[in-house]
Amino acid sequence: MSGEEKRPMKRKQDGRRNNGAIKGISRGQGRPRKTADKDIAGMTLNAMKKAFGSEEKAWVEVAKLAKEGSIQHMKWLLEYRYGRPKEQQNINIDTKVNIPVIDFSKPKTIDITPEPEKLENGQEEKEN
Repeated sequence: MSGEEKRPMKRKQDGRRNNGAIKGISRGQGRPRKTADKDIAGMTLNAMKKAFGSEEKAWVEVAKLAKEGSIQHMKWLLEYRYGRPKEQQNINIDTKVNIPVIDFSKPKTIDITPEPEKLENGQEEKEN
């Protein structure tokens, strides 16, 4: 190794470093911007203006369809005006609770005196 210089070993990257990001270049990493939502809102408003003349005229047309008997259009109008109704949940509460009652005011005494054991033939065992 007299003529060769020692070169440090290059470590192989594990693929997570910076998640492939290069400074100054956006390739779609991270959270998308909200401009797409704004673009969609703008496109729908433009489509309503082209089809009906204005946004208000579009709502008038929806109201006419609802008045003619279209339940879906009526539902749509009410949801946009007043919001969706909250779902009501049925909650059944069982008030019957089975809890043992312990009376600490009158403690029961436990008799621990041994009883004489009976033998198989019916005689009692004699204590020494």
